[in-house]
Amino acid sequence: MNKILKQLKNNWIRIWLLVIMVSCSVFVVYAAYTDVFSVKRVVSTTNSPEMPFSSNCMKAELSSYQLPSSVFSVTVCNYDQNYPNDYCSSRITYSFEAELMVKKDDGTYENAGSFLTRLATARDNYEITQETYDSYVSKVAKYSISKTEDDDTGIISSAIDNKFTSDNGYKHSFGADTLATGKSSTDTYTVKIDPDDLTQTNTQFFVFVKATPTEGVQTELKARLFAAEGKDIEASWSGSIQEVLVTIDGGITIPVDYDFYNYIVTGSGTGSIDILWDPSHVEVNKFFLTEENKTADIILSTDTTQTGDKTTTYGARYANWKRITIPVNSTNRNRYELQIYKTNENQTLVSPSSYISCEFKKTQ
Repeated sequence: MNKILKQLKNNWIRIWLLVIMVSCSVFVVYAAYTDVFSVKRVVSTTNSPEMPFSSNCMKAELSSYQLPSSVFSVTVCNYDQNYPNDYCSSRITYSFEAELMVKKDDGTYENAGSFLTRLATARDNYEITQETYDSYVSKVAKYSISKTEDDDTGIISSAIDNKFTSDNGYKHSFGADTLATGKSSTDTYTVKIDPDDLTQTNTQFFVFVKATPTEGVQTELKARLFAAEGKDIEASWSGSIQEVLVTIDGGITIPVDYDFYNYIVTGSGTGSIDILWDPSHVEVNKFFLTEENKTADIILSTDTTQTGDKTTTYGARYANWKRITIPVNSTNRNRYELQIYKTNENQTLVSPSSYISCEFKKTQ
């Protein structure tokens, strides 16, 4: 025993080096194993068959969508409409097309050019008057489609209304486009229709829109957009922060902090909206206030608001917040966009939506 202890003592440094080497080997093996496991998990998530591709009005199954106004924004998104923070992990390439169609008496649809050709024949056969023919030609000229917002560059100030004409076969294609990776991405196309359709009980004209992925496993989205007397359309306005507020890194949710945020208000119906914000955390871009010709007032703890027969004490929730009130009518405009900035640029806003709100009051 003494001999063994003596040998250990004489080789103590070598023994410790050997122990350290073995420990490091175990650590490397464990790290390699956990790294492989981590990579497997990430790759598995990335290659999930669920590749979100959605729209606010287009669906995989073709159906008709009643518009609340004569100007309507059609979105193409890389996320599920119910879960905007769960976006597609791959770049989406797609094409967007629109076609002006007319509903026939038998319930089928035909291209607007075919419809006008039939009308011209009826005019030549004295079945309809020249005045009737001209009224339809004038009506067709009131429909258009344009791309108004890109997920990378934002609002397109030079957007052109693309009319449906014989030159383009009463169709318009925007060619290949993409939705960026690493964030919730949205492209926006604006459809304009004849405002007279909003007063019709049975409209003839429909704008067919279609977004077709050119690669990947996403499903084509499509819809027939139309307007008619909108008594059955529920009046509703709401606001939301446009930016992605969290990222996911290795399964860990990490808040994203920006210098400013875009707040989008959209809806349908007639009434007024109160845009409210907490000035101790955020401020609204002064250019938006100037554009809308509004001056914010301060909400008192005793302030109330009236919605129908119900009186609500605003101050219970929004005391010392700022507020502006904007009359809204989705027939004329169905979207407002403003920016909010941090009151203190050094602060971190984990949840900026907690400091701004939109309250809608419907016209009775």
